[in-house]
Amino acid sequence: MRENQQEAAVRRKTSTRTAITLTGAIGAAAFALGTVVAVAPGAPTTPVAPAAAAAPADRATVIRTAQASIAALERQADAVGAEAQRADEAVLQHDTAATRAAAAAAQERLVALAKQQTPELTGLITRLDSAGVDVSAETGAASSSGATVTTAALVGRTRALRAVSYAKQQIGDPYSFAGAGPGRWDCSGLTMKAYSAVKVGIGGHSATAQYNKARSQHRLVSYSKRQRGDLIFFGRPGAVYHVAIYAGNNRMIEAPYPGKRVREVPVRSGGRLSSVARPA
Repeated sequence: MRENQQEAAVRRKTSTRTAITLTGAIGAAAFALGTVVAVAPGAPTTPVAPAAAAAPADRATVIRTAQASIAALERQADAVGAEAQRADEAVLQHDTAATRAAAAAAQERLVALAKQQTPELTGLITRLDSAGVDVSAETGAASSSGATVTTAALVGRTRALRAVSYAKQQIGDPYSFAGAGPGRWDCSGLTMKAYSAVKVGIGGHSATAQYNKARSQHRLVSYSKRQRGDLIFFGRPGAVYHVAIYAGNNRMIEAPYPGKRVREVPVRSGGRLSSVARPA
């Protein structure tokens, strides 16, 4: 009988030590998780395991998902950008209150879409960077994911295309020293007004001033990376004597010199600077 009482006492001590140990485990887990856990006296206790760390996502899946999302946003932005370009070209063909209003509304939709998409695109690009994908940050350049880095760049590309459209409308007009239209142009007057038409200032009525402004704003890029709407300069830095607007397919639109008319011609290599300006 005495042995049974001693065995019961041992069992009570063991049970108490176990309860204290388990309660301590709960407290330690709660502290590690930043959570306060209240244990009622006499309540049954069970250990709480710390939350398991999230398993690292499969890298290939992360890349595929981000690329697909960027491509979808890009298609949406391209559609709205094309609409803005068509609306602006309609103004150049028929300048009426209705076409101007339509162009302004289309441009507002494009800008609003850029603001809406940019945070999401930034997150997607960050995700690709974290996965080790080399994403080009150059405006208008295609990234290794096959999509443009930011929709905001689309606004600039659209403006550049519209500037080219404006310059094309002046083909055939005579050259006139210090001419800035309408109807008569010199080289920098043509490029200045082409970009003024899309509300972009490029440095005034001077080829040198336009080059200097682009350089001061870090908007010079290598000629090898030229895009439509870029400004092509001739001369040397600090003494630029001619400027033209790149029309694509290795051609440019220029107001050349007295006795000639505004024309589209192949880009000349003689005297051409190694950098072009990207105003928009």
